[in-house]
Amino acid sequence: MPGPGSRSKAKLKSHKPKTPASPMAQGDVSEVQIAEIDNAAGWNVIVNILCGLFELPDLTSRSGLKKVHANFNPIFARIESVCHKNPQNYKIRGAIVGIFAKMCVDSLLRDKLFEKGVLNMIIPLLNIDDTRHLALRSLSTITHHGGSKARIEIAKHSNVLTKLIRDLPDDEKVAELAVVTIAHCISAVVEGAPEPVLKSIDMVDVLKTVLEAIKRPHSRPRSIIDHAIELVSFSSIHIKAYTPAIHFLVAGLRSKDWVTRCTCLGGLIRLYQLEAEDDQRHLDPTKLMDAVSRRLPDHLVDLEMDYGLMRCDIYLTVKSADDFQKAMIACVQTHDLYALGLKEAELILRTEDPVTGKRLNDNAGLPFKMWSESLPMCAKAIRKMNKPNEADSADILDIKYLIMKQRIPDAVSLAKKAIERNPQQAYFYYAITLAADNVQGLRAAKKGLKCKLLTPFVKWQMMQRAVQHAGDMGIKILQDMPEVGDQRWAEGIAFLSSALEDARAYLDGAPPDNRHMKNVIYWFILLTMLMKEDLSLDLHELKPSLEKLKAADDFSTFIGVPPPKTNLRLAQQAAIKYYPAAIKEFSRVYDILDKAKGAEGSTAPNQDRLENDLAAWLDDMKLEDGTMEDIGARCQGSTNHAKVNYDQITLYRCSWCGNPSAVLRKCTCIFDSAIADETVVDDAFVMYHFSRQRMCKDKVLRLRVPKIPLVQAQEDVQRLRCDSER
Repeated sequence: MPGPGSRSKAKLKSHKPKTPASPMAQGDVSEVQIAEIDNAAGWNVIVNILCGLFELPDLTSRSGLKKVHANFNPIFARIESVCHKNPQNYKIRGAIVGIFAKMCVDSLLRDKLFEKGVLNMIIPLLNIDDTRHLALRSLSTITHHGGSKARIEIAKHSNVLTKLIRDLPDDEKVAELAVVTIAHCISAVVEGAPEPVLKSIDMVDVLKTVLEAIKRPHSRPRSIIDHAIELVSFSSIHIKAYTPAIHFLVAGLRSKDWVTRCTCLGGLIRLYQLEAEDDQRHLDPTKLMDAVSRRLPDHLVDLEMDYGLMRCDIYLTVKSADDFQKAMIACVQTHDLYALGLKEAELILRTEDPVTGKRLNDNAGLPFKMWSESLPMCAKAIRKMNKPNEADSADILDIKYLIMKQRIPDAVSLAKKAIERNPQQAYFYYAITLAADNVQGLRAAKKGLKCKLLTPFVKWQMMQRAVQHAGDMGIKILQDMPEVGDQRWAEGIAFLSSALEDARAYLDGAPPDNRHMKNVIYWFILLTMLMKEDLSLDLHELKPSLEKLKAADDFSTFIGVPPPKTNLRLAQQAAIKYYPAAIKEFSRVYDILDKAKGAEGSTAPNQDRLENDLAAWLDDMKLEDGTMEDIGARCQGSTNHAKVNYDQITLYRCSWCGNPSAVLRKCTCIFDSAIADETVVDDAFVMYHFSRQRMCKDKVLRLRVPKIPLVQAQEDVQRLRCDSER
């Protein structure tokens, strides 16, 4: 094995000083050793000589690095002395830099070395032909394992690295290592470096140089293209000044590699993060009432008539407001909070906000002045009547009150308690979907959509939340770069598939004037561009969706709420706008990347042997038992791309509720067979779906229990359903 870890004990002993005053202990290099170094065939030999001279422990093991920790100052002093006494010997300086780079694998040693000014020892070597590759390799290793502080310091030299790429266009190794280093560094700068550091970097120059470099032919294209994707996607909020960088992200949506696609989509969504507007969380009924006093445009009237006027949101909101006014008039006359509460619960399940939001008449004699204040009072009145079949109404009022007060965690907590009492009330699950936790929200949405007590309003509310939660989770999982075929890889694709299916169902079934229609269409367009196997250059496949989006925008504008410029809206607009130019400019680059990922693993890369030796040593780390350990997180992607088997992906989604998960245990369905009447079944058939490491085994167990009450059978099945939470 190359490096100091490969030397025999005898050889190690031959380099040990016999007295404390030996030349080696003082940091001197003998003429014999200089001759050895000058005649060495590669960097690895020189590193071995110097490791012996400096009496270094095995730097490929953790125990060796611990010894360096314990004796850091004397070791560094010896190395620094040799470096200062041989300023013109680039081989000694280069090998020392290689040793320091290896030490930088350890974060504490890296920080100590940077405090000692190791970066100033590396940068000058970039200008020497014989040490340039070694210096770049060292920077790449340091940034690969480095913390944000080290990366930010190296990022200050980004323009030096881009100049090397431009000045040496035929040197593939310079381009690859420089792009790798820049990608690692810029991400740290974007995430939290002081503003002056970011301003000191010419991002347009960096982006232009890197994207021009990846268009050139490379014998090993994967690394440089992967790191270019990392650079552009994770710094996307700073790339708008260079349009080809946006093209690069948009073109990446059509890569065959799932990780590449989702990384580019994530970058595209972050692109407008600084100027994006917040989404509209609540509808203003006052503006709606003002709008409906005017006539809808003819094309919107046609859409509502085709769908069914009395099923549309605008009609239901107006009708609910009228019903609420009648209920309030009755309450003013009777002061019956119980009757008012029952009506409010009914209206809450029908539309988002059934009232105008105005304060009530102070002389009405009621104990509240805003309708939100009435909710907990009415809930208390309902509970006082102690009718079990009205317990849902009381909980719905309390949950709605907490939601209106932006107390979402409290609303979620109450909803979970209510589900224990009645798991068939969909509104309780809807409240949980409002939580920021994607896992919890998606699970609740999928379960809620299977409830018996499900109104159209609650159905579409939960479905749009399911789209958002599943889309977010799928992108996040695949951006973490799981291996192809890995459980997380398949799970991420399952989430995206779920989001696309729910978005399609929403577009096909939700009212055209639903205020969430815009957001779901954004997701549908982006996910279609991400997942559809064949897509034309003019995107004519998306024309129906774009027409729906135009209508949704018109509805929103009509009710006095111009569509906010959210991250998702701006990302969707950019994807549509730049797609033709993006494909023309970068499709060839992604084709090359896809082929490289498909072939990698079967063909060994053709590298210069001397550089490969040192690269292997820099990446080498052994555990205490001598076995190898991969200490570096992968920078990009998976080892190859694979065509997705959607039959397999469905194994990561519950067959009862459709909730994607990698830890499904069992999901059950009941088949009513030989039903004697509406309340009794002779047999209950329960299907268990087991998911174990992408292996699905279906079993049908027949429970021979004659004359089981249907309610009891359903309760037994419910206890077995979606057991993934346990």
